[in-house]
Amino acid sequence: MTLKAAVLGSPISHSLSPTLHRAAYQALGLDVEYTAIETSTDLLPQRVKELGSDYLGYSLTMPLKREVLALVSSQSPLVQQTKCANTVYREAHGHWALENTDVFGITETIRRAGLGQLTSACIIGSGATARSALSALSNLGAREITCFARNPEAVAVLRGQSELMGIDIQVNGLQQEITFTGDLVISTVPSTAQTQVIDSLTANQTLPALLDIAYNPWPSDLARYWATHYGGPVLSGIEMLLWQATVQVELFTGCSAPIEAMRAALPEGLWPR
Repeated sequence: MTLKAAVLGSPISHSLSPTLHRAAYQALGLDVEYTAIETSTDLLPQRVKELGSDYLGYSLTMPLKREVLALVSSQSPLVQQTKCANTVYREAHGHWALENTDVFGITETIRRAGLGQLTSACIIGSGATARSALSALSNLGAREITCFARNPEAVAVLRGQSELMGIDIQVNGLQQEITFTGDLVISTVPSTAQTQVIDSLTANQTLPALLDIAYNPWPSDLARYWATHYGGPVLSGIEMLLWQATVQVELFTGCSAPIEAMRAALPEGLWPR
């Protein structure tokens, strides 16, 4: 029997999850059909109902990472901490469960860049990926976080998460001049919203590193500006995408993810040079 899995979101046509997962299942010799399914928040309950014995699970992207919490009751501690999930999978007892693999993806990307010990950092954005970034930064030792939010009213969940984790978080808007402090900046805003960030940046800063979650096209406008004006290293979100997908493959199949086969399947133009 051909097994199924899919990535859900809207818009979804740009997703590279099918590229990663198909490469993994081919390398593992598994008969798995992995597709991309356009899914709005209104359609998500029906998609969850469609999960049957032939499904391994779903990968979730925007705008579904928070909405899925109301549909699947079994949730990992990390999902409960971040209030978002990007993976629906079948756990050992056969029940559907939620996991957040974005936290591992961000953590592993930063570690592999040699930035494994952090004291403080900045996050641009306040949505689901920002909450995953907060947990990743906590994993790496950061206890002082500054968040720059396009919509300061949307940071209540982020504030609650930081309080539970014992992290001191300061929230600022993007309508003012931005001066970054700390060991790392993580941008979680889409490429279409980066002009507002760039226009707010304070000149003559000395900054060590940027992780830009927006990876397509690469380099993003923010990555290009950062490299030109600040000279610090720029990490691409394509690395995060790879590492979070490796955990999804392992949750879906119980097999170790074929990391190099997955990496080789991605377009070369999306990797930093």
